[in-house]
Amino acid sequence: MTGKEPRSFPMATIAAVPVQERTHLTPGQALRIAWVSWLGLLAAPALMCLFVMWNLLDDEIPGDAAQAQRWFLATMFYMAVAIPAAFFWRSHEFKCYWDGCVVSPKNYLKGMLIVWLTMEVGGIMALAGCLVTRSLLPNLLPAMVAFMLFTPFWPSGRAMTHPVGNDDDCEVYEEPR
Repeated sequence: MTGKEPRSFPMATIAAVPVQERTHLTPGQALRIAWVSWLGLLAAPALMCLFVMWNLLDDEIPGDAAQAQRWFLATMFYMAVAIPAAFFWRSHEFKCYWDGCVVSPKNYLKGMLIVWLTMEVGGIMALAGCLVTRSLLPNLLPAMVAFMLFTPFWPSGRAMTHPVGNDDDCEVYEEPR
């Protein structure tokens, strides 16, 4: 080695290893992200509902019933199409689970977030309809339906940690939650 050749340092390869490790998502990290997301998405429509109630309870301006009906139908159409589509997409993200394997943390987050966000958009859309039409009913009903659909889907992480086993054996197989 002459003094003019550049020296290669093994530190360059060592420094690259932690960066790669940081991009890898563990099931524990994914579950924490899922819980924070779920709680945030739980709080948003609750706070918006309080805001809607506060604005409309003492309102003496009559609401537009025809516009409220149209908004209600649009919201119900969205929920009737988008929520089953979101579950279909989650099924696609969880396809490894149907084969008896665990779902990767990234796919778990993607699958659950799409379902949660779809329900959230339906509920927020319904509450926005209450504000736009200046009437609580009928648009409060889809918001309540979206909220009631959302609440039992808290993040458990079972799909990331518990494989279903043999799907032909009914004693071992578990339906994903």
